[in-house]
Amino acid sequence: MRVFLGITSLIAVLGSALLAGCATTDEVNMAQATANQAVAEAGMARNAAQVADQKADRAGQLAQNASQQAQQAQTNAAAAQTAAQIATHNAEEAQSEFRQAQLNAQRLQDQLQARLSRPARGERD
Repeated sequence: MRVFLGITSLIAVLGSALLAGCATTDEVNMAQATANQAVAEAGMARNAAQVADQKADRAGQLAQNASQQAQQAQTNAAAAQTAAQIATHNAEEAQSEFRQAQLNAQRLQDQLQARLSRPARGERD
């Protein structure tokens, strides 16, 4: 942008010098006004470029933040999946232990029933 401004100013000065020898004062003033307008427009373009650069920087920061949040969410999801797998394993283990306890209870109940149905010692039918 600075190069553009420098070149524009140089062209304006050279154009003014060349025109000064064979141009009227009004023509030189018009050329100078045109050059001034070009410099002003170049300055506005520079300002617009700076604003665009700032917006691009901000967008980059937002994208980086979003990326970090996505990585954190992915980490959290992996942790949740691991916790779910552990919970599933624990539930299956608990069910297995419960089934075993039921079988043990049934076996003990059967043994108790068998003892109760036997005649006591010394008793006869």
